[in-house]
Amino acid sequence: MLGHLTRSLRLTSRALTHCNYVTNSTAGQIPVTKALEGWAEKLKAAGIEDTEFNFKCIVSHVLKKKFNTVPDSFDRLQFDSSQHADFERFLEARCARMPLQHIIGEWDFMDLTLKTAPTVFIPRPETEEFVRLVIENYKDVKHVNMLEVGCGSGAMSLAMLHALPQVVSTAIERSKAATVLAAENAQLLGLQDRFEVHNHTMEEDKYMPDKLKDKKYDLIISNPPYVKTEEFQFLHPEVVVYENLNALDGGSDGLRVARLVFELACRHLHPGGKLWLELGNEHPPLVKTIMNLKYEGRLKYIGSYYDQYKRERFVQIEKA
Repeated sequence: MLGHLTRSLRLTSRALTHCNYVTNSTAGQIPVTKALEGWAEKLKAAGIEDTEFNFKCIVSHVLKKKFNTVPDSFDRLQFDSSQHADFERFLEARCARMPLQHIIGEWDFMDLTLKTAPTVFIPRPETEEFVRLVIENYKDVKHVNMLEVGCGSGAMSLAMLHALPQVVSTAIERSKAATVLAAENAQLLGLQDRFEVHNHTMEEDKYMPDKLKDKKYDLIISNPPYVKTEEFQFLHPEVVVYENLNALDGGSDGLRVARLVFELACRHLHPGGKLWLELGNEHPPLVKTIMNLKYEGRLKYIGSYYDQYKRERFVQIEKA
């Protein structure tokens, strides 16, 4: 396993050549169906069940094709020898539980394709639901000055900017690698004029970098770490080995970082401004209690919302 992990961390995320759609095998060409032989069993032995999805993601990447343009049946697809070598190395990395996003080097988030990096947290599908909910609530607002706390790759802010031209976003992020990646993604998407990101570790009584200490915002969004420390033992190997665990650790109750965000919101939201959070499914009732007991007259709990799995995950709070 250690050998697999070492090799997979060295993988390049770029395929070298193009896709060939043919009816007959030609010299130097390997049918994709033949290249797949034996790999389903290897993936399942490594604990990966969704083999067809994994195959299609990696085949699409190696052939430099968009996922939705590659047929579910690979009967008419072939690799050249270089592509075949890449394909096998990528599958070895997947058997070592390297996340697909890191193997491919990019990932789609809503309508955007974002560059990824091994030390930067990968947004989950439910986060797309969260962002869509916020977009729906702000689509008719003329101007929105937004702050994101803990932006990672920039996915949430950049999706907001892409969908709503009236939004301007500032972000803070504790990881230097993620700060650089978020800025790079903004540049790649042509959104850099409405997005700025600051490398800053939020702490009690130092919630914002000095440059932003007097700024106020109409909207704050955050997907703070919410996994309880004691639950780390149950995380998948993809997360434990390859993700930045600081982006997940929410302390003993999962709300350690969220509590800092509450204090930040008190200081940096305009009156009537909103704080939107994506949290664990057990957290919204606890957040409501915290608002009523500790933040009366400063922050008001507006409501909670459910994700596609019927879990209460998203919270809206208003600055008094």
